[in-house]
Amino acid sequence: MSDAVLTVLRLGFLALLWVFFLRIASAVWTSAAPRPAAAASEGRSRKLRKNGSSPAAVVIIEPLEQAGLVFSVEDQLTIGRSASCDLTLDDTFVSSQHARVAKTDRGLVVSDLGSTNGTYVDREKVTTPIQVARGARLQIGSTVMEVR
Repeated sequence: MSDAVLTVLRLGFLALLWVFFLRIASAVWTSAAPRPAAAASEGRSRKLRKNGSSPAAVVIIEPLEQAGLVFSVEDQLTIGRSASCDLTLDDTFVSSQHARVAKTDRGLVVSDLGSTNGTYVDREKVTTPIQVARGARLQIGSTVMEVR
């Protein structure tokens, strides 16, 4: 075979190899991406309707894949990795029972449930139950939520 034919075959082989690796990387990337609709479709979360059956709610702001999801606070809203939580977060920095947002006669109160990495309200670590106002930012792991 001539050198030109061998060069074309080598380049074709390299192109196929690159396509193969890119397909694998794409498949891994899409399978590792979070699925925000999973928690809502399983019925574990309590979504607030647009007509507003309850005035107190927590809205996810970050990550962008879940931005806009709204969870009402009827009596209390438990947040964590566990399936028994009202708001389940798939994040390794979130404890199984991480935090609680409870409705009291004075407003909403955020409590950390002994989590490893902490719960933050407006970038301040929650060490005791703290009353929060509308517009306060709540961070648990890499998830940022706003109280409304």
